[in-house]
Amino acid sequence: MENNIRFRNHISVVPEQLGAAFGVIFVLFITNVDDLIRYIEDGSAKNQNMTLLIGVGAVFVILVLTFLYQLVLWAKTYISVCDNSIVIERNTLSKKKNTIGIKNISNVNTEQNLFEMICGTCKVKLDTDSMSTADKTDVKIVLKKAEAEQFRLYIMKLMKQNEGGQWEETVEEGRLSWDLEADFGDIFMHGLLSVNLLSLLIVLGGIVGAVGMIGATLEKAGTGESIAGMLLSFTMVIVLFFSAIRDIAKGFFRYYGFKIARSEDKLYIRYGFFKKVNYTIPIGKINALKVKQAWIARITGRYMAEIINIGMGDDEAETEAFLFPYCKKEKMEERIRQFLPEFEQAVKDNPQKQPIGVWIAWLWPLFLYVLLTGIATAIGILYFPQYEKWILGGVFTFSVWMFALLVFRYLTVGSMIGEEYLILVNGYFAKTFFYISYRNMQHIELQQNFLARFARVQKGEIHLLASSANRVQGIPYFQEKDGELIREKMLKKY
Repeated sequence: MENNIRFRNHISVVPEQLGAAFGVIFVLFITNVDDLIRYIEDGSAKNQNMTLLIGVGAVFVILVLTFLYQLVLWAKTYISVCDNSIVIERNTLSKKKNTIGIKNISNVNTEQNLFEMICGTCKVKLDTDSMSTADKTDVKIVLKKAEAEQFRLYIMKLMKQNEGGQWEETVEEGRLSWDLEADFGDIFMHGLLSVNLLSLLIVLGGIVGAVGMIGATLEKAGTGESIAGMLLSFTMVIVLFFSAIRDIAKGFFRYYGFKIARSEDKLYIRYGFFKKVNYTIPIGKINALKVKQAWIARITGRYMAEIINIGMGDDEAETEAFLFPYCKKEKMEERIRQFLPEFEQAVKDNPQKQPIGVWIAWLWPLFLYVLLTGIATAIGILYFPQYEKWILGGVFTFSVWMFALLVFRYLTVGSMIGEEYLILVNGYFAKTFFYISYRNMQHIELQQNFLARFARVQKGEIHLLASSANRVQGIPYFQEKDGELIREKMLKKY
């Protein structure tokens, strides 16, 4: 590539963006299907034909206008690379120009969704190394697959030269030896262990609801009544059911074909079935390590890991970089030692549970809960005395559940102030470990209610250079005297 280049996205971005318009039309159809069926049943043939013609015409006009709008955006948007910066310029009714310095780019990654696989295109994603501007300046560029790889290598070369390092092309040109390639069994087991408890309950409830709704629909049909409303409700149950099924299955399809390798100061990670991603992550841009246990994985003693850094994860559909699938603790420590030896000692440390004084600090929120619940229960019984037993039973069941959550939280969460890393543990049934280097902490906020001061415990929040989902991490209750120690270690980084 030349030192100064200027180009547009591939034309396939236009039909790809039209997918949102089709989604809106589908939602409008589903939400109005009852009225449409009723009108077809009651209206005259002439009115029906006219309504159908108007509806089809309106949909056609919406699609044409959306297509023209996206076409103009594509034609008037240019990407330029020059003077160690990337410029995205849009010259529509209003002119917009974003300039991103090469030095501010944290990652250069590629991904392909199903549509792009069919078109033979690929998306290049540039993540910026700035918490204040990452949501606005992250860049997605769609090119033919070969051109996308060439562009990625070119930006990586500029990044390396900007840092004053020597560019090594051996790894980047595809001659990479993978250190770990997960097979079908590994990813299938990972999918099973990743099941969300709420999604599982929704699936079970959806099966029961669907069976009951089918019976009710058949009964309605037998009496000759309109089934439009029942059909809509059944559709919504099916959508909810398959949404939960998707949530259960995504742990398998998202990480299918997982591969990882480390070469010098970079991690190379690839995975995906319907959406293929290719991450190249400089080790110096990694701000924290996250080790997770879903509720089933916690029971079976297995762990998975993800990487947290700025830029990655700002996209709503994107998670942190996946480091490796679920495995036993010994294997997890071995893989950390292989791919991220910087965190090796931190992972071996054993965080401590919250001090017993946390129960004193929790007395204040417990008092508020009892007070508000008591008032709500009294009002409910006063206005609905016929449901007194149901109200009392519901309040009792909910209160037992809330207390059980409190017990599970006490048994799960904790922290540890290590030499180089602060370790945080959060969760209830699932469990998540955060290993955060003091040098990557932006600032810390500590809090105490009056009972916590009496018990000499405190909790807080740590702010990181990370995606919006991981930018703030909660610190569980710990001894008051340790707050100053954390501050000292944060200041020591300078």
